[in-house]
Amino acid sequence: MAMNDLHELFVHKLAQQYYVEQELVETLDEMARHTTNDRMSQGFADHRDETRTQVQRLEDVFAALDRPAEARESAVLDGLEAERSELESEIEDDELLNMVYLNAGMMTERIEMTAYEGLTTIAEQLELGNDVQTPLESNYDEEKSAYRELETMAAAKDLKSLWDRLTPS
Repeated sequence: MAMNDLHELFVHKLAQQYYVEQELVETLDEMARHTTNDRMSQGFADHRDETRTQVQRLEDVFAALDRPAEARESAVLDGLEAERSELESEIEDDELLNMVYLNAGMMTERIEMTAYEGLTTIAEQLELGNDVQTPLESNYDEEKSAYRELETMAAAKDLKSLWDRLTPS
């Protein structure tokens, strides 16, 4: 499909982000159940619930554009999911697997923040208004908060001892 204008690009990127958020509801649920770190498990479960709200906000953006919500695959997310799945099958140490989940979460949040920054920039250029921009900004703020929480977990004492154990001297 040839894209001919900025509005088509916006809708394409919006559909990709809709796909990402829908997929992440399930992924966050899996990671919450499989991590052996209680703090990470609760963090993933909390963000899963936030992500459900983010999906709804994206549906609201589609409605504001007078379009049905549609999902378009995202090669970036699919690649991250494939890598996480591959590592899960190769790693038997629970603590090492927790680090895989932490890293996957951080990478995903960075990608989502960038996607929302791009969507907001295009929405501003197109002058799509608050019905479009406000939900995108709310999602961005939640992704930024989730990333900060993951950073805090990475620096936390309980994970610091894991880093020390897993880092070669």
